[in-house]
Amino acid sequence: MGRRHAIAHWLSLASLGALTAWMTFDDRGFERLLRVLAPHETTVLYPTKPLRALIGEQVLLVIVSSSMALLIGGALGALALSRWGRPFRDVIVSVGNLAQTVPSVAIMALAVPMTGYGAKPVIVALVLYSILPIVHNVIAGMEGVPAEVLDAATGMGMRPLQRVMRVQLPLAMPVILAGIKNMVVINVSAATMGAVVAAGGLGMPILAGFKEYNDAFILEGALPSIALALLADRALTSPGARPAG
Repeated sequence: MGRRHAIAHWLSLASLGALTAWMTFDDRGFERLLRVLAPHETTVLYPTKPLRALIGEQVLLVIVSSSMALLIGGALGALALSRWGRPFRDVIVSVGNLAQTVPSVAIMALAVPMTGYGAKPVIVALVLYSILPIVHNVIAGMEGVPAEVLDAATGMGMRPLQRVMRVQLPLAMPVILAGIKNMVVINVSAATMGAVVAAGGLGMPILAGFKEYNDAFILEGALPSIALALLADRALTSPGARPAG
């Protein structure tokens, strides 16, 4: 069964990668698909930028925001677990919860007066929205390591830092990676909202489609966004992991 799950994982990953590459580079083929899906539209491709440029902007927003959220969230999680940070653990988690209760579009709007329009307010919103999953999973993963394993490492003469790096962190990594996967998938979808502050990305044709009542524009932005989210999910899932349910 494990081998069958691994084969299914790699086949789905390859299929999603091929689909994303096809939408990115085969303009004529994707145009034909949009004409089939929206036959009543005369213009089916967003005229301002080619799709490959929009996908590139989307991926760049996700990479930058996810990297920053990983660094900040990992540092906050480590602080919450440390001897000095434990008294402030509830405060750290509460700040992360507060950032997630505020809609990301509202965070972008609040950031615009300070950062201007473009990619910066989107990155601010995505980073704030992504910190909590990282903090939670770092804490859960590190605290989920059995006490007897840590006692055995101590008995072998490991110092606290060695115990963390050589025992605790490797055992906690699956939980931490699950938080990273959730963060990246959410960011791929949420980055489309950056169009409202002129950040580019796949939200641009979607926004133009709403303004011009053009279903093809909406599909041009939505289909690659869905493919990217599914591709990120598959790429960050362990080949041996069983599907939920």
